Amino acid sequence: MSDIITQDLIALDVALADKAAVIGQIADLLQAAGRLKDRQRYIDDVYEREAMVPTGIGNQIAIPHARSAGVGESGLVFVRLAAPIAWNEDEQARLVFGIAVPDDNADNLHLKILANVAKKLLDDKIKQLIEESQSKQEILEALLA
Repeated sequence: MSDIITQDLIALDVALADKAAVIGQIADLLQAAGRLKDRQRYIDDVYEREAMVPTGIGNQIAIPHARSAGVGESGLVFVRLAAPIAWNEDEQARLVFGIAVPDDNADNLHLKILANVAKKLLDDKIKQLIEESQSKQEILEALLA
């Protein structure tokens, strides 16, 4: 997992107005890290996935993700928002994990990343750390532990 997320893919206490801005921020971080081949294609695929089943999972956490031809290299982005935003009709999000994997992902890496993130969020100490820490390195280490 250490090649999936780096400090460059973590953004803390970002002020964004809505889900579209958050998904755009995730795409921007992936693009800046050289992980996307086609930014708009990735965004479109995230929205297509969101339309099937919203990715807000409760406790102000959302995990938007997509297998996409727009992805060149898999990545996991963590965006902690300055304030919660509406994610779907009855869910808000403040902790957002964006997952991007190439469309030809034969080994279902996105499911492995999803499972790993969900497992970390069940640990109260890790969840508190990612909610409060100002250190990207500390958050990165907690997610990779």
